[in-house]
Amino acid sequence: MASRFRIFRKPLVSSLETSTFTIAAAVCLHNFIKSAKEEVPSCERKYCPLDFVDKMSPDGYINDGRWRTEEALAINRLNRTGINSRQAEETKRTLQNYFCHEGATAWQDAHIAKNGKK
Repeated sequence: MASRFRIFRKPLVSSLETSTFTIAAAVCLHNFIKSAKEEVPSCERKYCPLDFVDKMSPDGYINDGRWRTEEALAINRLNRTGINSRQAEETKRTLQNYFCHEGATAWQDAHIAKNGKK
């Protein structure tokens, strides 16, 4: 997670509850990004290319993925270059729709109800 979300590059300075929500949100976002890019050939993926994650060989040996290198931690490939305000607004709406429907979690509705926000 630290190779993709900078917040995890140092200890979280928050309550256990907030840290739990932060981790859950990062996992949801990670899964959303991965599922949105499933049709892209693995060799062309920027978020999680084929050699990015660790792989286990048939003999049980674990081959390290690129995520373990300093280059992967730089996140230079994941910048905002070329995104205009229309594209940003469209992305925001897509994410909002996802997290309010099929990507919704039980804790987010409980949190909203607890805090009285609509």
